[in-house]
Amino acid sequence: MKKMTALFVALVMLLSVCSFAVAEEPRHILIGTTWDMYWDSTHESIDVNPYYSGKETDQMIFENVKKVEEENNVTFEYVNMLYAGAQESINTSILAGTPDVDIYTVGLAIGAPAVANGYAVDLRDVLPADHPVLTGEDPIMTYIDTGDGSVSLLTANNKENIVGSTYPLSFNLQMIQDANLEDPRDLVERGEWTWDKFREYCKALTKDTDGDGTIDVYGFGGWPGDYMPNILMSNGTYIAATATENLSSPEVAECLQFVQDLNLVDGVMYPIPEENGWDICRVLYRDQKVAFCPNAAWIMSSNDDYGYQSGTPVLDFDMVFVPWPVGPSGNAETNKHKVAESSCFMIPVGTEDPELVFNVLYDIQNWFNGDLSIRDDEEALDWWYGVTAKDIDLQDHNFEVMYQMGLKQQYEMVSNLGFELPFRELIAGDYTVAQFQETYKQQVQDAIDGLMGN
Repeated sequence: MKKMTALFVALVMLLSVCSFAVAEEPRHILIGTTWDMYWDSTHESIDVNPYYSGKETDQMIFENVKKVEEENNVTFEYVNMLYAGAQESINTSILAGTPDVDIYTVGLAIGAPAVANGYAVDLRDVLPADHPVLTGEDPIMTYIDTGDGSVSLLTANNKENIVGSTYPLSFNLQMIQDANLEDPRDLVERGEWTWDKFREYCKALTKDTDGDGTIDVYGFGGWPGDYMPNILMSNGTYIAATATENLSSPEVAECLQFVQDLNLVDGVMYPIPEENGWDICRVLYRDQKVAFCPNAAWIMSSNDDYGYQSGTPVLDFDMVFVPWPVGPSGNAETNKHKVAESSCFMIPVGTEDPELVFNVLYDIQNWFNGDLSIRDDEEALDWWYGVTAKDIDLQDHNFEVMYQMGLKQQYEMVSNLGFELPFRELIAGDYTVAQFQETYKQQVQDAIDGLMGN
């Protein structure tokens, strides 16, 4: 009997040891992506990344893999699911209660509908209420607000993400000075940069410079896809940021009327070409055909305006960035200034221990050990920083405008509806504002329903 008891105790102890050993095995975290990502626990050499160029920061990211593994007792792996695969996985595996991966890395066109359908973990239910990510004070990661207050879509809080895809309003400084107009930067400082003031400036800057009876310099011009989201945000509104269309709202009507009046009433808008409008409108400022236009660092970089790549400047005048003027229903303090476009991370509902998964994701992003000067140094930002001006002071100003705009992001689905609203035709007068709203509001709603899976 004693032998049997001793044997039983030994067996229990053995099982306990085995159970303990199993529990201590590193958890394998799967991170679904829609493109190839590097580096993870499966990569034994830094050279596996075809884009590795020998940068010190690359070495830090590679070495951070071991640190993430050791501090969290995990291994992790990036799985390229491609766009369609990620979308299908979200819509099937999460609904079934067994998500295919622990983290999805997706664009907002996939992530936002997933949040709306309750497929994403709300980190307010996981993290302490005073966690810096929840309060918006964390330097490593931030979240994208999709309108419901949840904290479900995360993105790296680096300067490149913040300034990327911002479209400031830019102006030709020499034209402003030649017309004896006050610098719009001063109007911004005093809170006087409004739609009315902008119209006043555009009228003063629209000219027939050679006296042939034809206007050859317009106050404003650009591609509607670049400026309409900014006009909407400047009036505190949107078209498709929630489950219900907002095209038919009075605030959007004000925006539509504003841009139509710039063209039909004031005559200050450069005519949008029917062919190659996108390309033509994005270089109008280079030929000094417009005083104001939407712009972006990537546009000026691709044009190499100030010779950053070639060493030979194309522009001999200054293009200055400012925020968009404030509309009658807008508010300078609360207006958003950037349509959120960056990829985001999402922990699916049904994931085991989402707090651990969050910590792993956070530590992966913090490859620079909290030293922001490494992550956001000028070399890392040369694509954005050195392209928008010919002198350092104006470079600093333009970058700061982009940065401040990027801090105030808004989710907007209008570019993902599957069709383009005919803003060019509205501006030309083919529709009244009321006709435009009535004609397209249901189409917008149907597209939102499709994106949201309704």
